[in-house]
Amino acid sequence: MDCPDRGKIDEGNVVCHSQKEKRCKCKTYGKTFSVTKGTTLYNLKKDAELFVMVVSLLAFGCPGQAIVNAMSLDERTVPVMVVKIR
Repeated sequence: MDCPDRGKIDEGNVVCHSQKEKRCKCKTYGKTFSVTKGTTLYNLKKDAELFVMVVSLLAFGCPGQAIVNAMSLDERTVPVMVVKIR
């Protein structure tokens, strides 16, 4: 079920629930949600800055193996990041 207040901005329908956990609360339904809900950063296990850097390098044609070595990542991590942006 979609919230009737979904997409409204500066209407007071969404409030901060937890700054530490980066969660918000819908005042209409009373449910909490992550600030990254609906983005490629949602449920990301690595730092968002690292994700953006890896995706940028891939977009400019940098080989995945070079990124794995330069960023000290597990070779299984980079393909997961690529799948997440599709």
